[in-house]
Amino acid sequence: MHTVEISMPSVRIVTFCEFEFNDVRKLAAELCGRLHPKVLIPVVSSQLEIATGSRDILKIKACLFSVCTSLVVRGRESLSHPLMLKIRKTLETMLLWPSVDGDEVSKAQHGCIDSLALMICAELQDPESFSIVGKKGDASSGNSVLTCVINKLIQDNHQPVLSSNLDDVKCSSEVPVPLSFYMCMANVLISACQKILDSGKKPFVRKTLPCLIHSVKVMTNSEIRAACIQVLFSSVYHLKSTVLPYSADLLEVSLKALRKGSEKERMAGAKLLGSLMASDDAILETISGGLVEARSILSSISSTDPSVELRQVCGNN
Repeated sequence: MHTVEISMPSVRIVTFCEFEFNDVRKLAAELCGRLHPKVLIPVVSSQLEIATGSRDILKIKACLFSVCTSLVVRGRESLSHPLMLKIRKTLETMLLWPSVDGDEVSKAQHGCIDSLALMICAELQDPESFSIVGKKGDASSGNSVLTCVINKLIQDNHQPVLSSNLDDVKCSSEVPVPLSFYMCMANVLISACQKILDSGKKPFVRKTLPCLIHSVKVMTNSEIRAACIQVLFSSVYHLKSTVLPYSADLLEVSLKALRKGSEKERMAGAKLLGSLMASDDAILETISGGLVEARSILSSISSTDPSVELRQVCGNN
């Protein structure tokens, strides 16, 4: 009896200390993120590289939180630091790691996704608002984060990657890029859609939508194609009338996905179509010629498709 009574409080104390420690670490990381980029970025870049090499997830998350805070507070001034390109490469390495939903690696990868999304948002801010532009690592020097993410999403899915990027073991062998990496790139764009300021919406749409619309027509991997359609849906949902110039093409993509796609493609296509049909009058007028066919396809799927979830989505549109 005495042993049980003594052990229970000790467990509570350890748990409390862990929570307290994590809160302190998070606060410290946020405060560090408010330092001037010339002070912060060199330190974070070095520490993040070390933490990545040792798979120190706690340190990785702290570094990522500092990076995100810096990008939110300083914007393009942080992004334009020369070492930010090195940080980007480190983030990409971590996104190549295998993970399982909910494990510590996946949580760190969510931080990588948010960091890259905030880099895109900073990149698309009005450069006249910042005193530091055009340096190495910035969009104007040809190292656009947005372009990089788009290219990595739509590149040939058979393109190999050095296995040393996957397991931190230096060797010359190459393995295919894991499918999860493409999903991460899609999630970066989706996260950027949710975070981007009004001033960056049009540049984001002009750069992203034509590439993805073209790519879904030619790429062979249905999983990546579904992810691209999901990005298109998020763009319509979050960026609203900004997508007007591409609304007819978006309708075509959604209808093709619903007619011929895999279940994931049809689900993404249904969401895209529903978002288009719920858009403002200007978009509805642009796509009006295809709405009869769209409603017919939705009606057919909602009554006959074997997927209950897809039937529900189509029935609600």
